[in-house]
Amino acid sequence: MNAPRHATPPLCRLRGTTTLCLALSLSLSLSLGLPLSLVTTPAAAVPVDADPTAALLEAQRAAFRDAWPHAERGQWTRVEPALPLLEDYVLYPELRGAWLRATVARRSRDELLAFLDAHPGHPSSREVMLRWLSVLASREDWAGYLEVYDRLGGSDSARLRCVAARAELATGLREDWHARALDLWRVGVSQPEACDPVFARLRRDGHLDESTIRARLDLAIEARQFQLARFLARSLPEQDTRRVARWEAMQRDPAAGLAGYPQTPESADEWARVRYGLLVLAAREAERAFEHWQRLAPAYDRPDADEVGRRIALAGARRNRPQADTLLASLPSAAVDLEVRHWRLRLALREQDWRGALAATATSEHDTTLAFWQARALDALARPEQAAEAYRRVASERNLYGFLAAERTGRSKALDHRPTPVDLRVRTALERRAEFIHARELFKVGLDSRGRSAWARATAGLTPEELAQAALLAHDWGWHSRAIATAARAGLMDDLEIRYPLAWHQRFYETAAQAQLPSPWTIGVARNESLFVPDIASPAGAIGVMQLMPATGREVAQELRLPFQGLATLVDPDTNIRLGTRYLERMLERFDRHFVLATAAYNAGPSRVQRWLPEAPLPADAWIELIPFDETRTYVHRVMASKAIFHWRLTGEELALAEIMRDVPPAGL
Repeated sequence: MNAPRHATPPLCRLRGTTTLCLALSLSLSLSLGLPLSLVTTPAAAVPVDADPTAALLEAQRAAFRDAWPHAERGQWTRVEPALPLLEDYVLYPELRGAWLRATVARRSRDELLAFLDAHPGHPSSREVMLRWLSVLASREDWAGYLEVYDRLGGSDSARLRCVAARAELATGLREDWHARALDLWRVGVSQPEACDPVFARLRRDGHLDESTIRARLDLAIEARQFQLARFLARSLPEQDTRRVARWEAMQRDPAAGLAGYPQTPESADEWARVRYGLLVLAAREAERAFEHWQRLAPAYDRPDADEVGRRIALAGARRNRPQADTLLASLPSAAVDLEVRHWRLRLALREQDWRGALAATATSEHDTTLAFWQARALDALARPEQAAEAYRRVASERNLYGFLAAERTGRSKALDHRPTPVDLRVRTALERRAEFIHARELFKVGLDSRGRSAWARATAGLTPEELAQAALLAHDWGWHSRAIATAARAGLMDDLEIRYPLAWHQRFYETAAQAQLPSPWTIGVARNESLFVPDIASPAGAIGVMQLMPATGREVAQELRLPFQGLATLVDPDTNIRLGTRYLERMLERFDRHFVLATAAYNAGPSRVQRWLPEAPLPADAWIELIPFDETRTYVHRVMASKAIFHWRLTGEELALAEIMRDVPPAGL
């Protein structure tokens, strides 16, 4: 069989080094799926004006991307053709480590130790050790386990620490074994089964006496782990069992439980139980909880009683309980903080009670929310001069309220861009650091998650000047999430190019145009959803640049007749942007092209937004402030402000937010 004519890259038929040509040939062979025997080493390579080092690096990256899945599957023979190219690459330890993790059960001790010795302190070495420990434990190779565990330098993992203690039981107790085992005992949550032999030995050796068991029971109650507390009480006198039963009864029916108090006001445990019952009841019936609090707080005279009352009143406000305003108004002054003031304001806004809103915003502290609504209240109460002065104090801020205040007073929005100066000396020094090279290459080959961890290590302990140059580096690499986060750490709040980058702008522009949406809005959503991280997953399971739930992604893909392969589809930026834009279009259609409502629906879901619609028309800024979820309220603020900033970045013109923030209609209209 003859090799295809294009198996030798055209670059190599010009002039350059043999090493570079071999690199390019190897990379091409891997991408074409050709065996190494078909790759020839040409005599010439790159043009005179080409950068051989850059070309070699690109070839290494391409070869690594091809080889990585094979290494993760333990297929080293599929990696071997690229080894002449990759053995000198900075990410080679990742590649070798991935293969060792996949095949650790079949690797010899000497082979694994050789890797660890060659790469001490490398993240891949730690990953190999963790996988190796799992295999050693399954084999009950306790001596081997301790050898690797000691090399690991210990662990925060309770399971690994318990297995290490179990290994010492089998091989001989080390110094301070009982003290270290007791540290595993003294926690308020259930420990892994691996701890059972350890605790059994502590008991046998007389270290788990009544006071030690009761101390853990206290921790379990404090952590509200009542099942563990009940288990521990079995080894204690009957009074401890009754104590746990009282806590469980308070959890089941706090209203009935609270009716039996006060009993012994001097008991700290009793107040802790009453406090717990009040807060549990507040989540169900805030008014009843508040009544109990007013009765019980004087009886116990505890320093945190006012804090309990505050939390009860806020629970009622968040759940829009009928007497929420009364609860908040009844709080003593010691319990009134900014959050209480915010909720007093929101309840006044719900009724369009401008005098109440003005009273809620009266404070000597500067808070953007209170300052803006003080201005709005003064405006509504026909006090224009005072309103203008109040707006002026907010208009210099780069956020939604600052922009709205600027519009109301005819001022320019706070959109001044101050580029970060380049310090070549500092920048060059950072670029040459091994940890920065490592982080950069992880990003360049698509291992974003590992790259983010490497970036965190690389930037730890940097000075503000170094952080500023690091932010510029990440931005120049196109690593926008790290650039934005690092710029914030460096205090570069006015570098709008870094903080609001035009990532995938062409893709956003095309998909937004197809959906007849403004691209500054879709880009603003993406920035606030993911900071433009393609592979990020939220705790709720949303994935990708526009943070789509898999079920939503599948549904929209079917609608658009796009192939859907689960995670692989959602982490592809182009596809994720297309799917997310179509879902945004849906939300805008559902809520009659109301950008505020559609933005809230994208974050919290359309059903919730439907429930949040007012009984009578409400100004959009007031409706946003009344969103009961802190996360969604903050999200809408940020997306609307981002929309204005990206509009300015793309057009050089200010966006009139008032024009797209029309009044929110009541439900049914």
